[in-house]
Amino acid sequence: MGRKAILGECHICGIEGKLSFEHVPPKSAFNDSKLKRYGFEQIFNKHPGELPTQGYKLEQKGAGGYTLCEKCNNLTGTWYADDFADWAYEGMRLLTVSDGNLSLHYPFKIFPLRVIKQIITMFFSVVSAEFRKKNFELEKFVLNKEAKYLPPSYKIYCSFMKGNWARSSGITGRGGLSLSGEILQPIIMSEIAFPPFVYVMTIDSPPPDERLTDITWFSRFEYDEFEIVYPKFTVLPINYYLPGDYRTIEQMEKDRVRNQMYETFEE
Repeated sequence: MGRKAILGECHICGIEGKLSFEHVPPKSAFNDSKLKRYGFEQIFNKHPGELPTQGYKLEQKGAGGYTLCEKCNNLTGTWYADDFADWAYEGMRLLTVSDGNLSLHYPFKIFPLRVIKQIITMFFSVVSAEFRKKNFELEKFVLNKEAKYLPPSYKIYCSFMKGNWARSSGITGRGGLSLSGEILQPIIMSEIAFPPFVYVMTIDSPPPDERLTDITWFSRFEYDEFEIVYPKFTVLPINYYLPGDYRTIEQMEKDRVRNQMYETFEE
């Protein structure tokens, strides 16, 4: 007996019908193993870097979900996935050989446009199906393999990552005050962190962390243009579920103690 068809709206083209499983990142980019998926309620009260021993869902296929119609899945997979996997393998090799200590510009031999289009495809899967209705320019950018130049409202940032977590988030907003009390510009973002890279997409806003590297310029290349690029990426730790949080465990523990002291003082 076959698996019951999962019906819904394709996150890229919006067509209603049968949805296929989209690996995020592609299966060939280290996403071919079982993983444990935790919900917010399982990890909210855990200490920095700590994972629960129960309450998780075992994902047999790897990270991803039923988000794309078969046509969009097949087209983007054929056009972009293999070249994205090459990019991921180059990144993993650098991260492994250096033991996570990277501080220079390193060469990547890639098809830049194909890489960034796969990243956008991944973001379509982690956000809601409603996203495309207000961001139709991204739909056109992904479904026309020759289209260049990401629309100016969108920026794609990247870094290497380390830690035992992988995480993804839909569109989230973040605001706050500076140390001087000045209102900070709100950050509208989506994030995908899966070894060896962290990817952040922002919409009309700055990145959540200045250590992220802007790779939006990958969209300037032709589809068939193979290039050696030299981006400089930092290595950011992933120890918690919050998107845009790149604190070390030590920093998180210090913040936790400081917040407890502040709460005690307030009482």
